[in-house]
Amino acid sequence: MKAIRIHAFGGPEVLSIDQVPSPQPLDDEVVLRVRAASVNPIDYKTREGSVSETLPVTLGRDVSGTVEICGTRAHTLKKGDPLFAMLGHDRGGNAEYVVVKATEAAAKPDRLSHVEAAAVPLAGITAWQGLFDHGGLKSGQRVLIHGGAGGVGHLAIQLAKAVGACVATTVSA
Repeated sequence: MKAIRIHAFGGPEVLSIDQVPSPQPLDDEVVLRVRAASVNPIDYKTREGSVSETLPVTLGRDVSGTVEICGTRAHTLKKGDPLFAMLGHDRGGNAEYVVVKATEAAAKPDRLSHVEAAAVPLAGITAWQGLFDHGGLKSGQRVLIHGGAGGVGHLAIQLAKAVGACVATTVSA
């Protein structure tokens, strides 16, 4: 299969399309045929060398696709199921196929395309954790969300509104 990897740190020119072995799932994993993968700030920071990684490395943490192969204990999933996921740091999603642990994946909502679904995981989890896990936001409370037009901010606004919070935000040109 093909994967987009880096063998050295630098600008976009260090990205290469490599032929690599297809992944095989462990018992509690599936192999996902990647239909879309997002690009997050951690990807360019890794590519530039700002984040410590052993090279070569496949970038990309957010993916959406369809189940290709199920591990023996992935009982609730079957070939063809549409999923989206945020991968652990040991795997990259900029590839034709990727191993996904059952705990990393969720069913892709029918109303979202694979491209839309792949844009959600990292930014969505960051927004959720900031508002609810760390912020304890509840219905009726007020919240100020800085960077409301950004990847995390636009999701934070929607999540806060969905629980009935009063939302104010900042944006810049």
